[in-house]
Amino acid sequence: MKKLFNISFSLIGLMILLVGCDSFLGGDTNTDPYRATPDLIKLDALLPTVIKESGDNHYRIAYSTSQIAQHTASYFASGADIHEITRINSAWTGIYLRALTNADQMVKLAEENGSPHYAGVAQVLMALNLGMATDLWENIPFDEAFKGPEILKPAYQAQEEIYNRVNSLLDAAIPNLQAATSVFSPSDDDLIYKGDLSKWEKVAYALKARYAIHLANKGDSYATMALTELENAIDGIENDFELIYNSRNLNPWHSQVGLPIKTGNYTITHSAQFIKCLNGDYYTVVDPRLPIIADKGGNDNYSGMINGSGSGSTTNLTVDTWYASSEAPIMMVTYAEMKFIEAEAAFLANGGTTTSVGAPQQAYEAYLEGITAHMQKLGVEEAEVNAYLADPNVAVGAANLTLELIMKEKYIALFLHPEAWIDVRRYNYNPDVFHSMTLPENHNPDLNGNFLQRASYPFDELSRNSGEVDKNTKEIGSRMWRDQ
Repeated sequence: MKKLFNISFSLIGLMILLVGCDSFLGGDTNTDPYRATPDLIKLDALLPTVIKESGDNHYRIAYSTSQIAQHTASYFASGADIHEITRINSAWTGIYLRALTNADQMVKLAEENGSPHYAGVAQVLMALNLGMATDLWENIPFDEAFKGPEILKPAYQAQEEIYNRVNSLLDAAIPNLQAATSVFSPSDDDLIYKGDLSKWEKVAYALKARYAIHLANKGDSYATMALTELENAIDGIENDFELIYNSRNLNPWHSQVGLPIKTGNYTITHSAQFIKCLNGDYYTVVDPRLPIIADKGGNDNYSGMINGSGSGSTTNLTVDTWYASSEAPIMMVTYAEMKFIEAEAAFLANGGTTTSVGAPQQAYEAYLEGITAHMQKLGVEEAEVNAYLADPNVAVGAANLTLELIMKEKYIALFLHPEAWIDVRRYNYNPDVFHSMTLPENHNPDLNGNFLQRASYPFDELSRNSGEVDKNTKEIGSRMWRDQ
């Protein structure tokens, strides 16, 4: 049992914070509400911790990257909004100290206790967080990352290696989740699926599809690979991989963005680029999701803020909007995303390009299903869904489908999600794909007119592992291996 003591301090702190939150931990997972002791550090305590951190990491990342992808814009026209050096220190800490370290401990503990079901769940969560990390910083540590105190300065690995590790984790997770026997298995401590391992297996395949489409620029085979993985991936909105919050455990978009607006503490709002995709400016159809996503208050029209300007918006991300309501979920992997991956992959596999017109029927049907899935998730009335799908600007038919239309709808469905910036970078901010996307005002002059392509390593890492940081630091306008 000696290894039970080798748990990061973040787990101890989070356990104290989460004690008593029945809707998160359930039952009597924690028996002492004031003290976390080694006998409490078990699989059913590790799992909710890693799940919660995974959800929070999506927020930590998306707060900054949504400004770069022009989902949102800053009232202060600085930082990520104008493509200054963006480190996202909290995400590095959240991913490595709080999520990956504890997930790694979870795998070890599960293996010691003959519990492959827990190991499989932990491996899926590791793949998710590791993927988010490399998609921010490119080269990062993994193989040596959890060997302290023997190795305090872990070597960084190239993004190609990290992508291989992500897929290896998922390949290991699937048979673990399918194992016929397991001494211990998740139940109420699984904050998402309550121990339904078949749904975790769908997430594993969904992530394999996601990371395959990420590599579409590396060769034609990756689009086909994504289509293969999708056959076993998330197959309905009821199986979405999301962390649902409540009035006691608040969605961070609610507590950190929506609530402060009530007291005049404005931080970010909707970008003009995003609003124009919905209000009829770019596409002559008004999207019924607009009033659900954006609050225009007493203003007559919906208009977003031009990135880098710090002014001009008539909308806000208030507590009355879907994403910033107290009980809204953090959506990590969704059915809507899967359908848009399918649409893009089928389009590319059929020889589609950024400017070509026409696609196979599979791509078109997946495109329509992705729209439907996201609208249903947001609670759009069925009549409005049907009217939008029937509009000639949407119902173009397979012969007239374009990559722009597919990615426009995916861009909307991934509002406030880290994946949006990955898509934008994969196509290098191409205005043929992302309608009229341009550099923000007051753009960082050090980029010489180029778009931001990566986060910079956090300050803590600069001081603790400076040798590896120096070797792996690249210009912030240089494209990642993944995108070349």
